[in-house]
Amino acid sequence: MHTVPFLWALIAGCFGAFGIPSQSAELVVDAASFLDPKLPDCGFQKAIDLASKNPDGGIVKLPEGVFALRRGLVLKTGVAIEGAGMDKTVLTPARKSAVGRVLRAEYDQENKKITLACETLPERIAAGLGAMLTGSIPPTHIVYTRPGAVQSVDAAAKQVVLESPYGAPSWRLAPDRTGWITCGLEYFPEKPIQKSDQEIVLRNAQGIQAGDELALGEPPNESMLAMVFVKEVKGNTLILESPAGVDFPIWPPREKFGNGFSSVLIWAVSPMIHGANFTNAAIRDLTVRGRTGEESDPLMNRYTVGGIHLFGAKKVKIERVAVRDWHTDGFSLQTVEDDEIRDCEATGNRGNGFHPGTGATRLIFEGNLSTNNAQGLYFCWSNQELLLRNNRFVGNRGPGLGGLGNPHDQRNTIEKNLIAGNGGPGIEINGGRSSGNVIRENVIENNSQSKPGKFPGIAIYASAEDALNYTILGNTIRDTQSEPTQFIGIEERANLGKNKDTRADENVIKDNRFSGHRAADIVVVGEKTVAEGNGEAKLRKGPISEEAAAK
Repeated sequence: MHTVPFLWALIAGCFGAFGIPSQSAELVVDAASFLDPKLPDCGFQKAIDLASKNPDGGIVKLPEGVFALRRGLVLKTGVAIEGAGMDKTVLTPARKSAVGRVLRAEYDQENKKITLACETLPERIAAGLGAMLTGSIPPTHIVYTRPGAVQSVDAAAKQVVLESPYGAPSWRLAPDRTGWITCGLEYFPEKPIQKSDQEIVLRNAQGIQAGDELALGEPPNESMLAMVFVKEVKGNTLILESPAGVDFPIWPPREKFGNGFSSVLIWAVSPMIHGANFTNAAIRDLTVRGRTGEESDPLMNRYTVGGIHLFGAKKVKIERVAVRDWHTDGFSLQTVEDDEIRDCEATGNRGNGFHPGTGATRLIFEGNLSTNNAQGLYFCWSNQELLLRNNRFVGNRGPGLGGLGNPHDQRNTIEKNLIAGNGGPGIEINGGRSSGNVIRENVIENNSQSKPGKFPGIAIYASAEDALNYTILGNTIRDTQSEPTQFIGIEERANLGKNKDTRADENVIKDNRFSGHRAADIVVVGEKTVAEGNGEAKLRKGPISEEAAAK
């Protein structure tokens, strides 16, 4: 490894271009020499690109400080991004939403318009921009939001007219309810965008600058396809650095996107670090920080614009990195393999703290903290051979660990974690026909904080499909509070699927320690489930009603 100053790196690159061999070794690039706060990426992407061109890769050293970005840093093969330490090097979005208070919203079905009477208007709202309506910030559910294109603004009367073919959100029907309109990060196309377009035209490009990154709707798992980088702004026409990777229609039919209303707008949002289809990289010793809880927080909640979002990344190490107060998931890792996430923190994120996504395989989560997120860690589809060890999933609004099982979450190991004080169950299992998942030597305590008595420490619920072949071994499952909330330790539930014909069965519950549960330590409904060696655990065979469990 050797450090290469910027000028020498340029000279060495020129030598290589002329066929003159140069010594190859891992570079250490001091990103401080590239720093320019006026640039949308503060100049750091040039340092990353330089390191990526070296055959042996390189380490990009980010300086201490808070750096406001208008585009995410794109990680590449062989590059390690290293800050000066967690909460010392901070990457944060430079662009903010603006919010206005809505008193009434009336929908004109014939003309597909919503007329808003506002108490306050969003700063910089103007005709041609995109906008979102919501009954609360953050929205309690996406069905309570609606997208719109601003047709007119009467500042004196505080009235806004939106074009929107999807109707007004349901909260407008309640006369005692008010809502919100957000504007500033939302844009609307003048004409449909076709895959491979190098230019896109907006109705109003106010606020967009050269170098900005934009999301075309809700990006797919391979999010870079729907992320575009602006090379030049000419009026309302954006010249892109590279062609668009997806089609983007105007006002697509509702059945094309379900409740994902944010997918019909173009968004000035992006992860702070992202990338696709690369290997042998790292992120270390830094923090990504959003502004959850503030009115300027974006309403875009797609996990693919998480604080850190990786797709197809193999053999990547994420160490001593925090994602705090982000408007969607903290760490989003989609279709990745052999990655290691160690000593990281996900705190205060609107979405999940950690999200190993579709097809994530052979990941290691070790020594991490996840607190005050929607879920501590969410198992997505086909997560296989994941190891979760010595983590703390505490104080999350939903489950500590959620979504385990359906579909094809198999051969995962959850061991020696603290899973405590979460709003939902400590561990939520929703299926898994031949799971082979092992849950052992964890401390699972004081969960179901959102509704005392509703959720057990471990919920083996056959809600999406059969929940079979789990091994639950040597855990400490308890409630230690003076006012208990976790009334059941482990609970099997069956017949919860769409056709009410699912099984929770063929599980092994062995050598666990229980205490403090008001209703039961173990509830078993499966004929072939084995529960043994659990000391003096209160075992109930047969289902227990929520009413009985809550007594």
